[in-house]
Amino acid sequence: MIHLRIFSILVILFLGCTSKQSSVLSLPKPTGPFEVGTIRYYFVDTDRKETFTPDTEDYREVAIRIWYPANKSSCVISVPYIENAEARKRTLPEKSPLPASFFDKISEVKSNSYQDAQIAEQKPKYPILIFSHGYGAGMNQSTVLMEELASHGYILISVGHAFETNHFIKMDGSIKVFNPQNKELLLRGYERQEAMPFLEKINQTNDNRELETLIRKIMEKRPKIMESLRIWQEDISFVIDKLEKMNKEPGFFSGRLDLERIGVLGHSFGGVTAGQACLVDERCKAGINLDGLQLGDMLDRNLTRPFMFMHHDNVGALNKKPNKIFFERAESTAYMILIKGTRHLNFSDFSLPGYKNLLGLPEGSLGEIDGLRCLRIQNDYSRAFFDKHLGGLEAEILNGVSADYPEVDIMINTK
Repeated sequence: MIHLRIFSILVILFLGCTSKQSSVLSLPKPTGPFEVGTIRYYFVDTDRKETFTPDTEDYREVAIRIWYPANKSSCVISVPYIENAEARKRTLPEKSPLPASFFDKISEVKSNSYQDAQIAEQKPKYPILIFSHGYGAGMNQSTVLMEELASHGYILISVGHAFETNHFIKMDGSIKVFNPQNKELLLRGYERQEAMPFLEKINQTNDNRELETLIRKIMEKRPKIMESLRIWQEDISFVIDKLEKMNKEPGFFSGRLDLERIGVLGHSFGGVTAGQACLVDERCKAGINLDGLQLGDMLDRNLTRPFMFMHHDNVGALNKKPNKIFFERAESTAYMILIKGTRHLNFSDFSLPGYKNLLGLPEGSLGEIDGLRCLRIQNDYSRAFFDKHLGGLEAEILNGVSADYPEVDIMINTK
């Protein structure tokens, strides 16, 4: 996982870089048979107090953005890649490193999604995939992946984890921006510094006993981030509760959600959350961790749901697959994938051409792999995994080395 403050700055740059590069930045067209609709919701969980503020009357807020298969005839209003640019410009935090002028042209970058389009009628209901963003990132960080999976018949739900995302949009359309100087947020950053020696050693050993000791030490040094893991997992379970209600009651998604086929996935800390959700919420049937060092209950409870770990190519590391102990202990089908030529941020929209040399991205943030090819690999393996383990379909690329993707190293545990 990348350093909290650096990642937060990168995300802000990600949102602002497009102002100078909008003429060259574009999202690839989804490859599936469906057009893609999108809609937002905002909830308050009155059963959970908010721990990031001192106000005892604050309750947990959860925003979601949904992408779904849509009828082509209803796809009228396309959604900007970065929504509410003008409002976000006005609500920048006081110490934001991003000048307000960066937002002037953000809305020029278009997505492939259409606001409030009708749900496609080809099927009575569609399986659900719940996505958890990277730490400090936002709900749109993997729009390319969301649109691709939705175009192939999935309902994608990206969860905004309050105070540990940069912002989200409330039901009235207003922007809620989270201050990067929040005390609780800073404490989590300080904890990571304390755990850094152990984090660095993770990539230096292949001994499973030592790996387990190191991961336990990291968890011990980072009680606040372990609290966040619990909160994020509870956010996902809360969203599933809401989906069950939405499916029963009259409304946009009434009867259209296949609640027997729910998958979870996420990037970085969001991938860790996906792993935790697969352990503690039986409604989650399969999951993918996109390049996050797994923390939480998986040290003491083996996976019993199909799961995929996807890793970047950590050049020079003795151990490039830090989650291998969880993969090897899994009691259900598990996959371990390494994509050569990648880095941590390749597992997000940062892989889009135009980002690599923009505005001070740290050296090594992106790998040498062609960005669009990296996104295509991530898309295809993610879809194949869920097609097989939620849809019961054959997925040839999961059976071993693929001639189409020689840069992918795949291990399979079928016990």
